[in-house]
This record gives sequence, structure tokens and C-alpha cells, in this order.
Amino acid sequence: MAKPSVSIIGSFRKHYAEILSAVKEFEAVGMIVNSPAVSRIVNPGEEYVRFESDPPHSLDHHIQSITLEKILASDFVYVVAPGGYVGRTTCYELGRVHERGVSVYFSEPVRDLPIEILPGAVLQPAVLASMMLRLYGA
Repeated sequence: MAKPSVSIIGSFRKHYAEILSAVKEFEAVGMIVNSPAVSRIVNPGEEYVRFESDPPHSLDHHIQSITLEKILASDFVYVVAPGGYVGRTTCYELGRVHERGVSVYFSEPVRDLPIEILPGAVLQPAVLASMMLRLYGA
């Protein structure tokens, strides 16, 4: 059976190190990480994060559309939310993920987000990866 795929979302501006750590944990057990690609941030201080791997002449909303396609194609989404913070773009992505019925898990309970987060949906990456590998028979 195929390995499950995950997209990891959160505030890349504030918590990129934590997001990269989650990416590495999922990849270490052989899971497919659809998004983000591990890459260097090239526009420090700007509102919308751009990566070295992004096409340099693409508009922000084009990059976001491509990213959203990857997120929605994932078996599940993991939200990195240190201190409960996620940011505006993550809130937008969560709305789209929620309307599609994609399973969502969180590193910590999220503040100021009007969606139900069940206690079992707050897990560390290693625990979640193990659970998903069993669930998908991978």
C-alpha cells in the first residue's frame, strides 16, 4: 500500500524552524510531504513568504494556488502552531481544507479559530506519523 501524504501548514514567517522539524519527522518514517518543499526563505520581512524554490516571477497568489492544490491533494494536514498561533494564510488554508473534509491535526490547540478541534487531533509529529502509517497499512 502507498505511504500516506501530508501537507504541513502554519506561520512560515514566525515558525519555519518548527515546520522544517515536522517535515523531517514525517519524511524520516517514509511519509510523502506534499508541502512545503524544504527551501530557504528569500524575502525576510515581507508579508508573504517566498522560497528559493518558488518561480521568481510568479505572483504570490499563483504560488498560493499551487500550494493549495498540494495541500488539498494530501491524505491529511498537520498544522504547526507554537503557542496556538497560525496566522491569516493558515486560517484561509484551514477553511479550504475543512470544506473539503481533509483530516487535520495540530501540534498545539489553536487560538482564535472558530472550528472544533478534538483533543485527539492535537499530536506530536512522530505520534501522528506512527498512527497514520498503521491506518494506511504502510
